[in-house]
Amino acid sequence: LDSNIMRRIDITSVRDALNGYQKGKCFYSFQDISINPQSTKLCEVDHFLPHINKLAHANVGSNINGVWNLVLADADINNNKRAKIPELKFLQRLYNRNEFYINSKHPLSETIQNQTGNTPEKRRRFLEKQYNIALSQSIHTWKPEIELIGTF
Repeated sequence: LDSNIMRRIDITSVRDALNGYQKGKCFYSFQDISINPQSTKLCEVDHFLPHINKLAHANVGSNINGVWNLVLADADINNNKRAKIPELKFLQRLYNRNEFYINSKHPLSETIQNQTGNTPEKRRRFLEKQYNIALSQSIHTWKPEIELIGTF
């Protein structure tokens, strides 16, 4: 096992780009968040599928730190989620988010396609495969205690 595989890297630099889709709302709860470092509601960049899954993904070739797997979350929600696997409905939300970037010709479009596939069907299968691998490592799924009316 490569001793570097579990090393964390700083992913906060994607905050601004991810906020282009989330528009100041938590990915999971739709509560107000901020990307302003001075704000008391400063969001966190969350691994949708947990960082620990790098161990399971080592032989799969997926980049758990890839933008395809990163979302903005309210700090309290993220702290509650930890390394849990979000319920299946959130996987659809992640797919929709990734497709939004691809279809809007956002600078992240090419990166997401390179990480997940060059057609919608390949991207859907990629996410489902990664999700199922994550579920096989987990006992149960997670959802936020608070979830407001969706805005995306």
